[in-house]
Amino acid sequence: MSGDSSSPKYLSAEQIVYLPRWARFTVMGILAILTVSACVAAIAFLFHAGPLVEKVAPLMSIAQAGAAAFAVVIFVLFAERQLSTKRLHQRTDEFLESQLKDSLARIELPQIKKGVTVKVNVLQREESVHGGRKDIYGANYDIHIENFKMRMWVGINVKRLSVIYFAKVENPNDVEKLRDVFRFTFSGAKSVGYDTNFEYVEIGGERLVSIWSTVLAEFAILGNPAEQLFWVQDVAMMTQSLARTALRKGVDLYSREEPGPL
Repeated sequence: MSGDSSSPKYLSAEQIVYLPRWARFTVMGILAILTVSACVAAIAFLFHAGPLVEKVAPLMSIAQAGAAAFAVVIFVLFAERQLSTKRLHQRTDEFLESQLKDSLARIELPQIKKGVTVKVNVLQREESVHGGRKDIYGANYDIHIENFKMRMWVGINVKRLSVIYFAKVENPNDVEKLRDVFRFTFSGAKSVGYDTNFEYVEIGGERLVSIWSTVLAEFAILGNPAEQLFWVQDVAMMTQSLARTALRKGVDLYSREEPGPL
């Protein structure tokens, strides 16, 4: 689609030149002074007879152009052309600790209690752990309602999204069993690009199957609000489907070990 010349072209943040804060306000100040000065001069000349009246129209044109330029500059200079690494880290935190948590908190499990949503906690680690969360770019979530509880891990690397669940099992043969149990959940995820894998693992005396789904978004998730909304809601829908299926099939999604990359 990028090669379609008939597609509408819009002013994009990617086309905007970055200026430091002092330069932004300097440009805005110059335009503001120009606009106000032209307006004041035009009004003053309007009440004078003679040749000065003829200057009103040009001055009003200058004022109008200055006002229009001022409006454009506000958009252009304050848009983020290229997010800094620091800002991307901040957006990662917002995505994981606020946006995704809010979407997960909308999950309903009618088998447990109708008309009530789950409680969600973002698990934090000791202060000695840099970043306060498990692994490099993700967060663990504890989801519970009444006697049901589960854990999951979600990681986001700008445009790559990974979701990991741990399920308790008896032996390695249960991998295929779980693959069949959750086939409808992950066949739906596959339709939007998720690639899902099941892997048996023993951690801390627990026999588990790690269910790992990864998707590479077409656009950078962290720089696009519409993409962020789509993916947080999609993860919540996938998690809700997984939890409801687990309840029907008697699969335990809560482990002592916090889910994460193996």
